[in-house]
Amino acid sequence: MGIKRRTRIWTTVGTAALAGTLAGCSEPADETGSEDPARSEQPATPSAPADTQPAAAPAFSEGEGEGEGGGGGGEFGIDPEAAASDPVVYMIALEVMRAHYLAGIDAFEAGDRAAGAEMFAHPISEIYIDFEPVLEALGAPLFGETMTEASVAPYSGEGDDAVAAKVEAVIAAIDEAAEFAPRSEVSDGAVHARVLADLVERGALQYRVVASDAAAGEAYLDGYGFAKAAERYAGNHMDSIEAVSPQAAAALADAMTQLDAAFPAALRPETLGGNAETLVAAADAAKVRVNTLP
Repeated sequence: MGIKRRTRIWTTVGTAALAGTLAGCSEPADETGSEDPARSEQPATPSAPADTQPAAAPAFSEGEGEGEGGGGGGEFGIDPEAAASDPVVYMIALEVMRAHYLAGIDAFEAGDRAAGAEMFAHPISEIYIDFEPVLEALGAPLFGETMTEASVAPYSGEGDDAVAAKVEAVIAAIDEAAEFAPRSEVSDGAVHARVLADLVERGALQYRVVASDAAAGEAYLDGYGFAKAAERYAGNHMDSIEAVSPQAAAALADAMTQLDAAFPAALRPETLGGNAETLVAAADAAKVRVNTLP
């Protein structure tokens, strides 16, 4: 990604966040201009990368436990260099970004508008900026501007339908980028199984954080996003996984059933309905089974 383009993305998101801060303590505008009192915490604001240095462009924190469950390298355990040649890493990067938008729009529409808006912005600085050169190298369409438009929309006074449409545009762009995943000797079913196992593991580890800390609201929403991304991914690829290994498919399905029960809605319920250790154990069992696939 060129420095000018990278700076523009950072500056656009940062300016929107700053405008929100000046207008109402970082709360995204709603149609009545009121502030949502349900969300009081502010996003962390570490410094931007050294080659950009936009004055008003915040990066966003990973949150409680966010990024657990991935391999080494990069934000969320995603190594951009590996993604250029490994379809599993490439698809995980896309699905982790997707998880943020699935969780964000559900939280936004459920009434926690600030939390939803934050979720739209997180993957831009934490994944996409370093991932875009991979897209370029593989000839995939770039979608940084599409993500930026979605992240800015809640702060610019756009209505709920317009915000939802911009999120759908990001989801569609991720679908398109998935078609450009690098090829490897690993079968498609095994690739999909490993991606799904990673999403399930991430969700389970987030739930463990949630179960141990009543204040871990951001971790709950992160885990919910991974659960929704896993559900969507399984709907598209479980047949392929089952064709390679019915046992792996069954293990993943069992873990996903528990994951869905742990995250029934975008907003954290008063009483948690899952068992963290049982869920983590199920996710581990699925991962072990998946890792034996050729």
